[in-house]
Amino acid sequence: MKKYAKLVLALAFIFSMTAMAQEQTPPPAGPPAMGQGQRQQQTAAVRTEIMAKDLNLTEVEKAKVLEVFEKHDAIFAKFRADVSRDSPDFREKFTALREAQTADLVKVVGQERYDTYQKLQAERRQKANPNN
Repeated sequence: MKKYAKLVLALAFIFSMTAMAQEQTPPPAGPPAMGQGQRQQQTAAVRTEIMAKDLNLTEVEKAKVLEVFEKHDAIFAKFRADVSRDSPDFREKFTALREAQTADLVKVVGQERYDTYQKLQAERRQKANPNN
């Protein structure tokens, strides 16, 4: 009988240790990490450098493109704070804001160069997600 009591105590001890070994801290608060439903937005400076490299922009054009990106980043941030994703007209409003940004960029770099940039972006997306 003592053997069974010792065995039961040993098993209880082992199971209690494995339960305590599990991580007890809650996940960090804040926005979801990459791969959890949202992509991380590149900064205006990074997007400007990519566009400058792709289109061989001059310093003046780079400054104007950076201005456009920063202006629209502020607009998009305010929009995301004010409008719920569940709103029925969210997509239409977001599309209108995106089209306004595109129009501003076309004013700076021209339609032909912007189309070239869009084509290069599509190729990058295809390489990053070959299954799509």
